[in-house]
Amino acid sequence: MRNSGSTDDSATTKSHIGIFDRFQLYSQAALYIGITSGVALGLYLMFRRYQTSADIPESAVKAHKKIRGFVIDVADGDTLRVYHTPLIKWFDPMPEKKRGFSKYTIQVRLSAVDAPEVSHFGKPAQPLSAEAKQLLADQVLNKRVTIVPLAKDQYGRVVATVTYRKFWGLIKQNASHEMLRQGMASLYTGGNAQYDGEKQLLERIQEDAKRAKRGIWGLKNMELPSEYKRRHK
Repeated sequence: MRNSGSTDDSATTKSHIGIFDRFQLYSQAALYIGITSGVALGLYLMFRRYQTSADIPESAVKAHKKIRGFVIDVADGDTLRVYHTPLIKWFDPMPEKKRGFSKYTIQVRLSAVDAPEVSHFGKPAQPLSAEAKQLLADQVLNKRVTIVPLAKDQYGRVVATVTYRKFWGLIKQNASHEMLRQGMASLYTGGNAQYDGEKQLLERIQEDAKRAKRGIWGLKNMELPSEYKRRHK
């Protein structure tokens, strides 16, 4: 005669083992899917190319995620356009500047500085605006740069720290520092001003340019770009 109690215990044990095996299998599958999805997302973000400023998510701006690319246009002494080259395109040659380049480049506003205004919308150019534009172009045009986004302004431009390399990559230069050092820009103090933690350093650089009367600081009846913009509103 069979022992029914023993049979029931054995069936219960097998049922528990079966549930445990299924739980373990599902857990492993979920872990695998999670890891695979995470790797896929990471690769996507690593290789994704930002076409324009609008493509850069707020999370990347808040995290100050470095973005590398070629400068293909300089509009004035504090505005430029960057063709983003993510890791997968790092060794690609610089693209040609074509008509409609605004549709595939990031518009960048140099952080912390305000350069003399060029002529536009029927408004006259400020003194040294052409020289300021040329100085920025000499630094970065047709060169690879790194931008660190700090914010977006009211025009949708990325306000960023822009750096580049000199002397075979041995020396890193900050474009905003150089514009202030040469007196081709003043420290920006308007709304949404971004200094990347360097306000005191930037003030010292500007003060040195003032004392030496470099650039705009050597002009008679000098008008700051901020004053010019208020006057021409």
